[in-house]
Amino acid sequence: MSYRPRIPSLNDQYCQVCSVSSSSSSSSSSSSSLLNNDKIRHLSCFSCEHCRLSMCYECFEKHTSQLIYEYSELQQRFNHLKNLCDDRQQYLGQFQEQCLHSVNSAFDEASNDLENLRRESINYVKQQFNDANIALSDTMIEIKPLIAKAQQQWTHDGITKNHKVELETQRKQIKDIEYRLNAFSSPKMHIRMSTFPRNKLDLYCQPVSDAYKSTKKFAASYPGKTITTRCSFGKPNALQSEKIDVETEVEELNPNIFMNKQIQTDPMIDYTRDIDDDDDHDVDHDLFDETDQINNRINAENCLSSRYTQQGTILTQNEVDRIASDGEQLLYYSDTSKTLCCIKNILPTKQANGTSTTNEISCRWPHHPVLDLIYSPGSSQFVCVTKTGVYTCTVMMSTIDIRMQLTQNWSYARVSTDKNYIWIWTDTPRSSQLRTYTTKTFDCIRSFNLNDYPRFLDNSTSFCISSNVLATLFQFRPTTNTLYNRKIFHLTLCDSNDLHELCTIRLGECDIDHEVRVNNNGLFFITNGRKKLWIVDQSGKKEYVKLFRLGRALTIHKRNTVIVANGTQQLQCVEFIHSE
Repeated sequence: MSYRPRIPSLNDQYCQVCSVSSSSSSSSSSSSSLLNNDKIRHLSCFSCEHCRLSMCYECFEKHTSQLIYEYSELQQRFNHLKNLCDDRQQYLGQFQEQCLHSVNSAFDEASNDLENLRRESINYVKQQFNDANIALSDTMIEIKPLIAKAQQQWTHDGITKNHKVELETQRKQIKDIEYRLNAFSSPKMHIRMSTFPRNKLDLYCQPVSDAYKSTKKFAASYPGKTITTRCSFGKPNALQSEKIDVETEVEELNPNIFMNKQIQTDPMIDYTRDIDDDDDHDVDHDLFDETDQINNRINAENCLSSRYTQQGTILTQNEVDRIASDGEQLLYYSDTSKTLCCIKNILPTKQANGTSTTNEISCRWPHHPVLDLIYSPGSSQFVCVTKTGVYTCTVMMSTIDIRMQLTQNWSYARVSTDKNYIWIWTDTPRSSQLRTYTTKTFDCIRSFNLNDYPRFLDNSTSFCISSNVLATLFQFRPTTNTLYNRKIFHLTLCDSNDLHELCTIRLGECDIDHEVRVNNNGLFFITNGRKKLWIVDQSGKKEYVKLFRLGRALTIHKRNTVIVANGTQQLQCVEFIHSE
């Protein structure tokens, strides 16, 4: 039989883990305690390196089992974490596929909608031509019997006793037909389309929570283009045949990403580069029919302004189509979002190009689109004009109060104010009226029937009032040379008491939308729908400022600042530098 040392039981009380009997501890002296400790160390034949303890066999077994259990538990938790990571990775992969599918679905839907818009546009153009062909066919049907009758009369019957009456009748018929055919002599088409709805694309993907990693909203790497195409048909001169003229203008917009507003808008400007003129110099005076030419009493040369220059850009929260200022706040109308917005504060940024942001309040505009917007100092209210009426807007701390003042039905309307009155110019198919109203009660105190003033029968587009001077923009096309088929416009100054003309200033080419406003010093500021801001004084002297983007609506803000809008979310600021 092999010898195996006896494993002491727990009753032997030798283990550091086991408790020592109280009787033995209490009766022993210090020397006997040391002897017991030597015995315990000698008899404790198992030692745990993890705990640095000596123990008996049974305690060692228990202790080892406990450590193995804890280690196994840790292994299980690590395995669980690994499985969890695998699940998250698989989940992210599936979520990525779903997100990409959603983006593709959104763009597919937008593409389908765009295709529908293309189809409707094509059908619209075809319908217009079908209507024109029907009208032309009806005219041809009327012409054929007249031609046959005329030929039969002169070839078979000869000259009758009533030949003078017949000749006069046929001349009238020919003149009438020529007049009707003249409607087909200069067909035209205009289409303007923008690939720039990027401020309407709201894309934000965040696979990881904000606590771990911040995620920025999507910003397009390029902002898009605005494409304008004009189709015209005409005869340049008597020696040339008729031809179709197609003019396409593509305006590329530079990127602008300002993340705290999360918009991409019209181009941000690098003020260090030179900007070429937009080639809208004054058109040649030969383009005007001399019999219809306005008596221009001022013939000053164009002058690039040294008093005013473009200084910066204001980023708004909505597109700006009409704008007005009370000197401290700006109120603008956005046709895209159908809202009135008040800019309470303009906040400069740290960007070197003079970019500012806005603090705004807004409200829904439930009426027809705003055609014109102005501030009335007499009532301390903003005045909005639509085709169906006039509204006043009062800006409060956090709201905008809108009240209807007049209800009418106009084809076009525009408004201006001075310190005492509100002036409203309205057009209907049968008449054109200029009326003055009191600022608070809107009582009509004076009215001009502009049909009695031939000067105002031209295509008036915008006007303003300053110190008994009525400044009106007129837009028209040159008539003597159809080769140069572009709009031109001029500013006419009249006495507001009797509307007699003071002077007319030619301003060259213009485009779709333009506007005139006046500051407290009597200087008229005029946008031309292009990249030029005209400045004209009451004596007719003119100068201009080059704009970096198109200019349409404008307002005078804080006396020496001109704010220019163009239907985007970027306002251009033109500042007064110094006097001459």
